[in-house]
Amino acid sequence: MSKCKTCGKKCDGDFCFHHKPRKPLKQTRGYDWSTGSIEADRAANNAIKALLMHQFFIEIWTKRPHKSEISGDSLGKEPMSTFFHHILSKEKYPQAQYDEENIVLLTLEEHSDVENDMYKYDLINKRRHELKIKYQL
Repeated sequence: MSKCKTCGKKCDGDFCFHHKPRKPLKQTRGYDWSTGSIEADRAANNAIKALLMHQFFIEIWTKRPHKSEISGDSLGKEPMSTFFHHILSKEKYPQAQYDEENIVLLTLEEHSDVENDMYKYDLINKRRHELKIKYQL
């Protein structure tokens, strides 16, 4: 365990969740689809996954108010990937990764809190329970 270079809190890398550099939602332009190499196939596969997730997040962004579902705080006008939290993780529950019920909109701080303590918010705990019933987990 190391310490954040900015605030000194414990973290896994150089920065804690609050100070880790952020990127806007990925764009999928610029990939070379014609090379046919394993690296190009991997890049193409990652580009497709990023595009699908980007479209999924944009669809949610257009349907829901741009506010945290926990605090009601405004999230602004531009969607950032840090605003979207998968209640059931994409890696562990791939069948739920594109389920809108599995996404909760959060502020950066709330997202950090739930990443550090997945049971912190009652709303998320309730929805996790409902999703586990839905997917018979």
